[in-house]
Amino acid sequence: MGGVKSQSEFVDRLNMLIGRVEAWSYGDSDAGAGMPVELAKDLKRLASKVPAGTLREGIRRAQDALDDGLSAETVAAALYRVRAEWLNGPQPSPPRSPSGASVRGSPKRGRSPNRGRSP
Repeated sequence: MGGVKSQSEFVDRLNMLIGRVEAWSYGDSDAGAGMPVELAKDLKRLASKVPAGTLREGIRRAQDALDDGLSAETVAAALYRVRAEWLNGPQPSPPRSPSGASVRGSPKRGRSPNRGRSP
């Protein structure tokens, strides 16, 4: 219901922010002088929308990189990491690993019932 909308809204905001960071990285340093201040505000807003944990820490890393005057590429990399964690994290499908399922899920199928019989 509302969760799906807020999830896609978060990804949309994150993608827009990444786009702005990338545009800043390719722009002139003079033209982007106010950009870090705006990005810092947007990062703070975005962090407030996420529950505490790995995602918020990732956004905080991006904020720290921005505050420390690190390159736009470093800030963008932190945001890409947040997006990857977001897209991989909330999906309830960790038990889908093929190795775990085949080893644990089918011990009866793996052994032949005819093995102990003589022809």
